[in-house]
Amino acid sequence: MQAVWGRASVLGVVVLALSLSACSNTRNIPEAGTGSNPSTGVPTADPLVNPPFRSQQTIRPRLSYPQHPVTPPVQPSIPEPLPPVVQPPAVGGSYLNYPAMQAFISRMQQAHGFDAGQLQALFANVQRNEDIIAKASKPAEAKPWFQYRAIFLTEERINTGVGFWQQYAGAVDAAAQQYGVDPAYIVAIIGVETLYGRNTGNYYVLQALTTLAFDFPKRADFYQKELEQYLLLTREEQVQPLGWKGSYAGAMGLGQFISSSYRQYAQDFNQDGQRNLWDSEDAIGSVANYLAQHGWQRGEDVAVPAYVSGQAYARLLNEKPVKPNLSLQALAAEGIAPVSNLHARQASLVLLDGAAGNEFWLGADNFYVITRYNHSNKYAMAVHQLAQAIRQRMGR
Repeated sequence: MQAVWGRASVLGVVVLALSLSACSNTRNIPEAGTGSNPSTGVPTADPLVNPPFRSQQTIRPRLSYPQHPVTPPVQPSIPEPLPPVVQPPAVGGSYLNYPAMQAFISRMQQAHGFDAGQLQALFANVQRNEDIIAKASKPAEAKPWFQYRAIFLTEERINTGVGFWQQYAGAVDAAAQQYGVDPAYIVAIIGVETLYGRNTGNYYVLQALTTLAFDFPKRADFYQKELEQYLLLTREEQVQPLGWKGSYAGAMGLGQFISSSYRQYAQDFNQDGQRNLWDSEDAIGSVANYLAQHGWQRGEDVAVPAYVSGQAYARLLNEKPVKPNLSLQALAAEGIAPVSNLHARQASLVLLDGAAGNEFWLGADNFYVITRYNHSNKYAMAVHQLAQAIRQRMGR
């Protein structure tokens, strides 16, 4: 067991009780998006009320603890660890009374060699957060497309995206070249997820994942797996599991990676020896790597509006994203054609509820890849349209 999981883990948990108790009564702060995808999350309400944009700095959470309680700044480059305590917590917090929690601790001990006593101490005073449950119950994807679009296609988000791209042009262009991904979509995903780092989340990740793993039955299995991944991640990265903050769904950093994605796809793109997704350059490289690993096709388009005629098209519509499997010729035989040239081998038909009525689109393989970040056609279309708006304003 790594040292940070020994004395520091037990000593830190009383402060967790105080910190998480306060977190339970959080104000309704707009949260960063997270993919509902098992490897990503769900974007939430408009985060434009957050502080002005400023560049990110590369700061790794310290493994030694400050001597006095620390109040993190509104937008730290990476969360600080919690301060020390002088006595261990009393065992018997609410989650320890859950049979599912005891089974989880047993699995972590048997499968990964965690110390059961340390996990008992870690979870002893973790309290559920009702605000987290409320947000998870009402994802932004429930909105109609024309309302969802209005969250992300704003002048401020477009202009800030241009500034972000210009500031980190070297990293964006290098990531695009290395991973074969369109640079505008790297920038747009970071813009949709956290408004370029303005809103990376105000919830303790440990509390968010524990709450959803044991008090949100609809997706309990998924969040128990992510809680497992989070404990593995913090052990591997040699940081305290108590201090990191993220979205209500436990997503972290500028790109809002959930724990399993952080472990699998995060990159040390600035080559400083640390995978830090609160650092802009690491986030840029990690988003590009994620898209590449999910099948991004270099040089192909993402989506274009479509004409439809007749009734045959209706049987090609799906509520959830589907991997394209029809050529443009096959689509034409069903009365479907792109409004403009679509550079792609195949596509699928997408229907969105626009302000003026139904909108038909043809989504290519790269459109489907974006839905691997978040299983939603609305999400992918928001990323697509934001990317195109930023590219146009950049003159690229």
